[in-house]
Amino acid sequence: MNFLILLAIIMPVLSGAGLLFSKLEDSTEVRNFATAVLALTAAVTVVSNIVNFGDGCSMLKLPIGMTLAFSIDWLAAFFSTMFAAIWLLVGIYSREYFKTQPNEKRFLGFYLMALGAVIGVSCAANPFTFYTFFEMMSLTSFVFVLNNQTKESIAAAKKYIYYSIFGALCGLVAIMAFYGSSLIRVKEFVAGGSLVMELGGRMPMVALITFIAILGFSCKAGMFPLHSWIPYAYVQSPAPASAVLSGAIAKTGVLAIIRIVYFVVGADVLRGSWVQFAVLALSIATIFMGSMMAYKEKLFQRRVAYSSVSQVSYAVFGVMTLSAFGLAGAILQILFHALSKNVLFLTSGAITYKTGKRYVSELTGLGKAMPKTFVLFTLAGMSLAGVPLTGGFVSKFCLAQAALNGNFTVLCFIGFVTIMVSALLTAGYIWSVSSKALFAHKDLEVCENCDINATMFIPMLILTVLIFVTGIFPDAVLGIIADVAASVM
Repeated sequence: MNFLILLAIIMPVLSGAGLLFSKLEDSTEVRNFATAVLALTAAVTVVSNIVNFGDGCSMLKLPIGMTLAFSIDWLAAFFSTMFAAIWLLVGIYSREYFKTQPNEKRFLGFYLMALGAVIGVSCAANPFTFYTFFEMMSLTSFVFVLNNQTKESIAAAKKYIYYSIFGALCGLVAIMAFYGSSLIRVKEFVAGGSLVMELGGRMPMVALITFIAILGFSCKAGMFPLHSWIPYAYVQSPAPASAVLSGAIAKTGVLAIIRIVYFVVGADVLRGSWVQFAVLALSIATIFMGSMMAYKEKLFQRRVAYSSVSQVSYAVFGVMTLSAFGLAGAILQILFHALSKNVLFLTSGAITYKTGKRYVSELTGLGKAMPKTFVLFTLAGMSLAGVPLTGGFVSKFCLAQAALNGNFTVLCFIGFVTIMVSALLTAGYIWSVSSKALFAHKDLEVCENCDINATMFIPMLILTVLIFVTGIFPDAVLGIIADVAASVM
């Protein structure tokens, strides 16, 4: 059944390319085709992860000794399943959203291709495969930002691709340095890392290469100093694109860091090094900076975008504590942030779609006309702030515990304080929107019956329900994530 791994990757890529060059012009036919491919890809991905767990396959062997190869471990199963589910739900939402947006066929074609790319990134068995599909993901998602073809979206797309190229170049240099200098015993991802330990005075070079790799791949995660593309790209993209850029594609940056730290170099090699200290410090700075920028931002969707800058760096912080508890917290943060942020971007997109309103000050009283939308926004925001009984509380609790038990005592304590302060700031910038929309007494002229229909509402409702089910009954999720974390230490 190994062919299912390849099918989950190749099918959406070929289907997306086929859609772009097809003669389908009817919007309903285009949507139905894309939805069918998304549903089938999700089903194949889940089945593949079950029947091929612990196994893998090769796709192509190159004369230079590199192989495009895939395998299903805990991380691959977790990320590929999450990505496939998100792509399907957001794709269903987009059926209604793109009735008023341009270039639907082109968007859906690249949307399908990007899904194949992120599944390829998730299931990559070695750095060469990971990098290949990481670049494919960047190129296909570039079109998301470019979609509206306005002056602003073109500028944002250029910024996105320039940052992506720089980040990927750093990752490529690091990968070439590792394998070109024979620092790695094997060329596959190996739990615990495969760095040659008898390095002697070569450890400074290993540390530098590792830092370059982490810095480069952190661009997708939006960690300082490679974060400034995010508020531009997310705002100029259509809402479904912003949702997957933040809720899924940003997570591939964290996955890259996990693979480098735990599957190439090894946590034991980096523990206590300046690399750990530097990345922890950068992630803490990003958490605080992103929260402050979101709190002060007046443009609604940009506020949600700056929130992503902060929240994804929570996961980077957890990864770099180099502890099983911290890694578990990071993976939980990835999951719950993906659920919450998809809801937030989709609700903000629904508000603009229905009313054209884009600034926080314009939302006063709008909750009376769009109650379902703003209730879902508020519930997802509660998880983002770490309110008890939500999934976000579980992940932030684990990260706080990892911070208090970190080996960099002072820095990790600063991280703990920053997590607490950021949670308060998050509650502030979410509640300021919800309170104005739902509880303002000022009477405004708002549209009648302009709340979202079932096509937009049901995908967001499913995501919101998952946030609370996993928050109220976290044991099952914690058990699975603990297995994921234990498998890579």
